[in-house]
Amino acid sequence: MKHKRTRVRILYVILLILIGITVGPLWFYGSKMMSLNRERLETQESVLQTITSQSLSQVISLYTENLNQQLKEFFDTVLPLATRIPAAEYATDADLRGALEGFVAERPAVLYATVLNDQARGVQAQARNFNAAGDPFLRKALEAAFTAAQQGQEYRSNPLTVLTSRQNEVVMVMAEPIKQKEQFLGMVAAVVTLKPITQELIDTNGRSGGLEAYVVDNSGRLVTSYDPDKVAGMDMVAIPIVQKFLDWQGRARVAETSLFPLQSGNQVIMMLGTYAPTQKLGWGVIVQRKTSDAFATVTEMRRQTFRLGLLLVILSVVVGFLAAKTITRPLDLLTQTARSIANRDFTQRAEINSRTEIGELASTFNQMAEDIQRYIGDLQLASEQNRQLFIDSIEMIAAAVDAKDPYTKGHSGRVSQYSVILAAEMGLPEDEIDKIRISATLHDVGKIGIEDRVLKKPGVLTTEEFEIMKRHTVMGYEIVRQVKQLTEMLPGIRWHHEALNGRGYPDGIKGDEMPLMVRIISVADTFDAVTTDRPYQAGSEFPRALEILRKHAGTKYDPIVVDALDSALNKGSMSKFELRRKTIAAAPADPVATPSA
Repeated sequence: MKHKRTRVRILYVILLILIGITVGPLWFYGSKMMSLNRERLETQESVLQTITSQSLSQVISLYTENLNQQLKEFFDTVLPLATRIPAAEYATDADLRGALEGFVAERPAVLYATVLNDQARGVQAQARNFNAAGDPFLRKALEAAFTAAQQGQEYRSNPLTVLTSRQNEVVMVMAEPIKQKEQFLGMVAAVVTLKPITQELIDTNGRSGGLEAYVVDNSGRLVTSYDPDKVAGMDMVAIPIVQKFLDWQGRARVAETSLFPLQSGNQVIMMLGTYAPTQKLGWGVIVQRKTSDAFATVTEMRRQTFRLGLLLVILSVVVGFLAAKTITRPLDLLTQTARSIANRDFTQRAEINSRTEIGELASTFNQMAEDIQRYIGDLQLASEQNRQLFIDSIEMIAAAVDAKDPYTKGHSGRVSQYSVILAAEMGLPEDEIDKIRISATLHDVGKIGIEDRVLKKPGVLTTEEFEIMKRHTVMGYEIVRQVKQLTEMLPGIRWHHEALNGRGYPDGIKGDEMPLMVRIISVADTFDAVTTDRPYQAGSEFPRALEILRKHAGTKYDPIVVDALDSALNKGSMSKFELRRKTIAAAPADPVATPSA
């Protein structure tokens, strides 16, 4: 396989040398300085992220430990009280209700508390503007807690995002069973908020100028985030820094910082991130920042270096351009002319007045272009003559076929013209219309092989004679398929007597099996047959012929093609054929002429 060689323009070579001399040293110095500053900033950012993530981890651990202590005290208070009260009276006992309401009122972190008997009925208390029953996910978590309590197990749910006071808030469900002598009496449960943790993440983001902070559990699902649009339970495993935390399988003990790519829509953003584990919870605190923000100083230095370099480049380009333009201008003009000729515009010439080798090259090139233009013109003329000869030959064959039957004289030509009108009315491209024209012209070429006694019979054909007549479709197909250039026209020749309902011939195809070419020629063929005088019937007027076709639309003919015929008649596209028919019908009959057999 030959590969096109890449050409380098002389102007570019001169400019490249000047730019290299001026920009090279500046680039070397700038890259060294940026490399040193980047290393320092990476170290500082890593330290900052490590301290921040560890601090957040300690805050989360202290908050959850304090929360667990409060719930333990509550459970320790409620459990003895619940065991002294009959399970059926949980919902009505004033002491139990007072204990729950006091617990919820005194502890802002508790949004909801409940004590249920073994039938899941009991008493509850909840904070203002909080509806535990209104959140389906929270209901499912409480149901799961009751199931765990029935099995004698404590329950701690995964973090959930619920709507409280028209804001998203992350909560957890904690529950313990109520038992007496190993007998299950019910469950005590509480819904606690993780909002202080969320607020700490939001504050961290605000204080650190865009540091993104969030918490994931040991399965990589989001616990809470600085971003209110991210809900608890989101799968964060795809983020590389989260994956690094999960690789430890809950055994991570120290923070780790690394660079990683983050997919954001169709963009990939480089990030610097750190994870710090919370030892008792198994959660991971993640803090991350775009490297573009983390290394803003380096970016600014790069920008300044680029500006200075750009100024030097502009100066080099101006000097080089003025120096090289006198050399490269003739070559540019010659190249543009060559491209125009390559794009088949053979009228272009390279107007170069030079006594150098370039001038001689341009003169030779112009002579070559004139020879090519003359040669292409001769080829185009020969091609058009060959195409016209091809069309004339096809029309001659069709005329020869029509001449065998005096009652179908001009039939193939009219069907071809009708088909072209219908195809154009349907908006088909010119190349498809050309194929339809040829196929319609040759659609009855098979009749050349039908016996004259059948083809020229003036009356209605017998069943046996009709079977013989039907062979013309296959005969025509076999004749034309020997010409490779007419392969795409074969469907219209073989199938122009097929029907949408499958009752046509010769193959009985139906529906979508019929190409559009076939559907158009079928309508055009029938339309001409109905409007042409035959020995056994008088030709119908065009409106009457349309009614006949419309009657069989959808069963035999394509309704869309019939609609196109209707539109063409209304627009007057077929008026010359209608006028011709009326003229022939009005002409006096020749008393001498007799129909041939």
